[in-house]
Formats: sequence, structure tokens, C-alpha cells
Amino acid sequence: MAEPVHRTGESTMSKTYTVPPPPPHNEGNTVAAWTMTVGVILGAIVLAFGLVLGNSVLVIAGAAVIGLTLVASFALRAAGYGQKRKNSAVIAQ
Repeated sequence: MAEPVHRTGESTMSKTYTVPPPPPHNEGNTVAAWTMTVGVILGAIVLAFGLVLGNSVLVIAGAAVIGLTLVASFALRAAGYGQKRKNSAVIAQ
């Protein structure tokens, strides 16, 4: 539903909003993020070559590389090498 408009053409806000906290300063450049990026790209390349060549071993190897990369990246994030969580104060208590 549209906000009511006054005769002067200005609308009023019925709620007040707070400014969200600033994002982390690392901009996602973490060890966990780079591990996932490089591993998924390499796994996708191997998987694509397997599909093009019709080689099921390469397809399985590419999928395995992607799966292992996901596990490694999440383990790195859990070890503290990834982006900090927004609710880290709640988890630490």
C-alpha cells in the first residue's frame, strides 16, 4: 500500500530505521574464500573436460575435487580463516 502523500508532495515515514553495521574490511579476501574459488574452478575445468571427452573418470574426479574443496573451505572458515559471522558475539557467549 502506498504511503500517504501530503499536499506539499512529501511523504511521511511511519517507522524509523537504524543504519546497518559496516561490513568487514577484508571484502571477502580470506584464505577460506580463495580456497573455495580456486578449488571449484579447477574441479569444474576437470569435470568439463571429462564431459567433453566422454571420460567418466574425469567427471567423477572433477566432482570429487569440488566436494573436497567445499569441505576444506568450510573447515577453514570454522578454524577462523574465513569471514567473521555477523552474530559472532551471540555464538561466543
